[in-house]
Amino acid sequence: MRQRAITISGVWFLWINLLFCLFILGRHYFSPIKQIASITQSYPVLELLMGLILAISSSVIFLLRMAPDQHAEWLSKCLHGALLGISALWVCCFYIFIASGDSRIVFPFAALLIFTALISLYFDTRVLLSFTLPIWVVILICNFVYPSDLTVLNALLYILLAGLFESGRRILCGWFILAVRREHENRDLITQLQTLANRDPLTGIANRRVFHLLLDKALQREEQCNSPLSVIMFDVDHFKKYNDHYGHQAGDECLIKVAKCLEDAVRSTQDVAARFGGEEFIMLLPDTPAEQAIEVAERIQQNLKALAIPHAESLVLPYVTMSLGIAIWEPGMSATRLIAQADAALYLAKEQGRNQWQLFHTEE
Repeated sequence: MRQRAITISGVWFLWINLLFCLFILGRHYFSPIKQIASITQSYPVLELLMGLILAISSSVIFLLRMAPDQHAEWLSKCLHGALLGISALWVCCFYIFIASGDSRIVFPFAALLIFTALISLYFDTRVLLSFTLPIWVVILICNFVYPSDLTVLNALLYILLAGLFESGRRILCGWFILAVRREHENRDLITQLQTLANRDPLTGIANRRVFHLLLDKALQREEQCNSPLSVIMFDVDHFKKYNDHYGHQAGDECLIKVAKCLEDAVRSTQDVAARFGGEEFIMLLPDTPAEQAIEVAERIQQNLKALAIPHAESLVLPYVTMSLGIAIWEPGMSATRLIAQADAALYLAKEQGRNQWQLFHTEE
């Protein structure tokens, strides 16, 4: 966040430095000669300093604007280095003003520069102080090395300015930290909401909505690659009897175990197991022909058999079993038709006695 903020506000601050440089240069040409006669001899040095600030500022602005990755780490490092160099050049400039006896411009000009830096860089204390502290120290020391009638008053003004600067920095930094925390909280909340929207709240696997989205994407990919795709639909046998006998809480625990059984049977991150509704589950198997889909179905049956979840009211076996319907996608087939074929194969498995898989065959 600090890196992004400094690359955004840093451009504005560099433009301010450009304007200040133009003001210093214009002051020599448009002010009466008698007002700046004391710095006439030092003006070539000032002109060189302002030229360097103009060159550094404009170059960094160009880099920040033209960089392909606006959030690259090297951009913030480049800006940090540029600000250190510009700070050193302003230190030399203020030294020349004070040493030449033209200290009238120093306090208002330095105050504007320092508070502009505060507005632009408050979120990074290290960068802010590395720019402002050298200017502050040099001006304060030079006011005593080159005494004037207002030395004590100037010192008091700089102390007051320091108090205002530090209090403003603390307030702005506190707001920035609070904003960052709020943004992190909002991102965490959005992530949690997305997880809730994409996951079945009971079993923790994908829900029906996400399955349809992933199936549509998979079908688009298979249309281009012309590769096989399979869908398996599952239904827990006599699950209503299980709920009536063991209770709904035990039924929920049973569904959680069945979902875990499906997740353990997937072959890769591309395979998706989802809860389709109630005791119905469905699995998406991209790049999977019929033979491999059958292997997955049989592996799921074996895993479920190994769990041996008691089902005293089952008309099939004394433990929980599932019926499975397998459908194979063909070019041009819609997602709705593919799911309908898997459902038809599941219905056939139930008719044939349950606890088995059936592969959908198109009637000739």
